[in-house]
Amino acid sequence: MNDRRSEPRFMCADLVKVRIQDAAGDRDVIANLEDISPSGACIQLDTAVAAGADIEMVCAKCRLKGKVGYCRFAELG
Repeated sequence: MNDRRSEPRFMCADLVKVRIQDAAGDRDVIANLEDISPSGACIQLDTAVAAGADIEMVCAKCRLKGKVGYCRFAELG
């Protein structure tokens, strides 16, 4: 995989709640948090999300807001 982040990624495998806000409206989904760094995260979803969509990831005691940088199809999600 082409690493797009300058900081190290911290691998994990946690289920997180993700709120997606895009042209289709607002929806909450459960996602698998694959890795995280100070400048981004990789999450695995069952559905495609448009680049530029606003998202909020909720895990344990934190809420992280951001925008989708890119989305690609993978056999597992």
